[in-house]
Amino acid sequence: MQAEILTIGDELCRGEIVDTNSSWLAGRLWELGVVVQWMTSCRDDAEDMRRAFRDAAGRAELVLVSGGLGPTEDDVTVDIVAELVSAQPVVDPPSLERMQRRFERVGYTMTPNNMRQVRVPAGAEVFANSAGLAPSFGVTIGKARVFCMPGVPREMQAIFNESVASRVLAMAAGGERIAKSVYRVFGKGESHIDHALTGIVAGVPGATVHFQVVFPETLVKLVVRDADGAAADARLARLDAELRERLGELAYGSGDESMSGVVGRHLREHGATLAVAESCTGGMLGSLLTDIPGSSDYFKGGFIVYANEVKERELGVRAETLRAHGAVSRETVEEMAAGARARLDTTYGAAISGIAGPGGGTPEKPVGTVHIAVAGPHGTKHKHILWPGTREQIRRLACYWAMAVLLKELKTHG
Repeated sequence: MQAEILTIGDELCRGEIVDTNSSWLAGRLWELGVVVQWMTSCRDDAEDMRRAFRDAAGRAELVLVSGGLGPTEDDVTVDIVAELVSAQPVVDPPSLERMQRRFERVGYTMTPNNMRQVRVPAGAEVFANSAGLAPSFGVTIGKARVFCMPGVPREMQAIFNESVASRVLAMAAGGERIAKSVYRVFGKGESHIDHALTGIVAGVPGATVHFQVVFPETLVKLVVRDADGAAADARLARLDAELRERLGELAYGSGDESMSGVVGRHLREHGATLAVAESCTGGMLGSLLTDIPGSSDYFKGGFIVYANEVKERELGVRAETLRAHGAVSRETVEEMAAGARARLDTTYGAAISGIAGPGGGTPEKPVGTVHIAVAGPHGTKHKHILWPGTREQIRRLACYWAMAVLLKELKTHG
C-alpha cells in the first residue's frame, strides 16, 4: 500500500516550526507495516491545498493529513475537502456538545468562529477528539482513503492511536507483511558498521538493511518484506543471529532501549550501585542515567567538580596528581572515580574529565580530549577519546563512553 503524509500550515513552510507530525506519523505507520512514499507540506492557501490533496490522492492509497482544522479564517481544510468530495461542511453534533460542555466548565463564552472547529464534510466518517475540540474525519478522494486530523501534535496523536490506526491496519491487512528489527549500535562509526555488515542481506528475499545516525550512536534496521508474514519473521530471525554475531558488543540494545536504560537494567539485575564524578560534562551523565524511571534503585548520586580545588575537597584527588598530570588525565579521572565510589559507598564509580571547547586546548591536549574511568570491585578501567567535534558532541560522546565502559564491566563481572 502506497502512503503519503500531508501537513498543512504557513508556519511550516516559513520554517517557524519543525514538522514533527510527519516524523511521528511515519514512525507509527512503520510500526503498522506501512512504508511512507511521500511527505508533503503546503501553505494555508486554498489553491495550494487543492493541488496538494489532488496530487496525494492521485498517487497514494492512504493519505494522512494534519492541520487546518482550527477556528480561524485560514483553517480551510474542511472547506477544501468538502469541495473535493462534492459535499457541504456541516457541524458534527457530538463534537459541538463536547465543546459546549468544555466551555461551560471553564467559564468561557463561545464565539461564532468556534463553530468552524466542529465542522466536517457531510457524509464523512467522523472521529472524536479526546485531547481537544476539532474532530477528525475520513473521506475517499479518487482511489485514496484520506484521514484529516488536527495539527496540534497531542490531538493528532490521540486521534490516530484511538481511531485511525485500526483503519490503517485493516487497509494493510491484505498486502505485503513487514518484519523488522532495530539495533542500537555504539563504539564505531556508520562506515565501519556498514563494512561489518557487508553482504548480510545478500540472497535473502525481500530483505534490506538501513542505517540512521543518532549521534553518538547508529541505528541499524533490518527489514524483510513478504506476502507471508511467517516467512518474513523466519528470515528476520536468521538475519538477527547473523547481525549479532558480526557486531558483537557494539550492538548494545534494540528497539527503543537507550544506553542509560540498558546500563540501569544491568545495574539493577546485579544489585549494583553507581556514583558519578563529572567535570567537562557538568552533570550530563547523571542526567542521562536518571532519565530512566526507577533509577534511584541503583544511582546514588554524583559530583560536578569543575575546579581543581573541588576535585581535591569533594573527591580526595591528590594535589600532586593534578600538578603532575593536570585535570584532564588518566591519573586524575581514576582518582575521581575512586573518590566518588568511596564517598557514596557504591559498587561502581564513573568519572569524566576533558576539554569540550571551543577553547582551552593545547598541542598536547587538544579540544576533544577526554579521559574516562570506571572504578569497581575488579579494578579501574580507563578510556581516552579524542573527538574534534562541537562542545555538545564532545560532552555527549564522553557520557556514552562512560556508560559503555561501565556496561562492559557489568557484562564481564556483574
